[in-house]
Amino acid sequence: MNQQMALLTGCTRDELIGAPFKNYFTDPGRAEDAIRLVLTKKKVTNYELTARDREGRETVVSYNATTFYDRDRRLQGVFAAARDITERKLAEKQILDLALHDALTRLPNRRLLTERLGQTMAAGKRSGRFSALMFLDLDHFKPLNDTHGHHAGDLLLIEVAQRIISCVRGVDVVARFGGDEFVVILSELGLDKAPSTAQLLLVAEKLRAALDKAYVLTWHQEGHASVTVEHHSTASIGAVLFQDNDSSQDDVLKWADLAMYQAKEAGGNQVRLHDPGV
Repeated sequence: MNQQMALLTGCTRDELIGAPFKNYFTDPGRAEDAIRLVLTKKKVTNYELTARDREGRETVVSYNATTFYDRDRRLQGVFAAARDITERKLAEKQILDLALHDALTRLPNRRLLTERLGQTMAAGKRSGRFSALMFLDLDHFKPLNDTHGHHAGDLLLIEVAQRIISCVRGVDVVARFGGDEFVVILSELGLDKAPSTAQLLLVAEKLRAALDKAYVLTWHQEGHASVTVEHHSTASIGAVLFQDNDSSQDDVLKWADLAMYQAKEAGGNQVRLHDPGV
């Protein structure tokens, strides 16, 4: 047992000798699997584990291990070497996060939305419960960009994202579809259509009202005093309910998008519900 293992665990070498290997990792079962694997295969490479020291600090390590024997081929023990890959794993996580989230609002982007919608539809087929999707498009967004520039528009989009999140459950999905368009997925509503529809419309109206309030936007310009602008923007919302059926993701998005355009053509700041059965 070397000094590096002592530093990794926050224990002395004497404390480590004879102590169960699994005690120093966040997932003891996976640590035990590593031992079983090396005893069975005689060797493991790049086996990832997360160590936790006495202060609760975690370090992701990549283990290479091999068994060693005496002259009579009797097992004497396991030699293991660990490499700290915490920074690499953090960088990988950040890269994945950037690939799946909108850089401005930090909401799931269209790629992650597609994944979450697929999961929601699969869960609905198993449970028989209704789910819903809403397509939101901001009204009067372009004049803000044209008058005050994209920075003002970005601030409004960030505020819109926060208002939408505040109106839904933690299990629901809020995504930025692109531009000034957002998508909300409400999962696992009810088993019956009427109460599920009522629940959907209740949330949709809550969203419409939240986005109908004035936005007070403040930003700083280099070399100039800060600028504060009050802007009134609303949203046109299209909604669709879906259940255990053969509809595709494209169908659900298309239906909600169609309903959204109906809301916008009716003057905006409205909710329209599309019924696939009609």
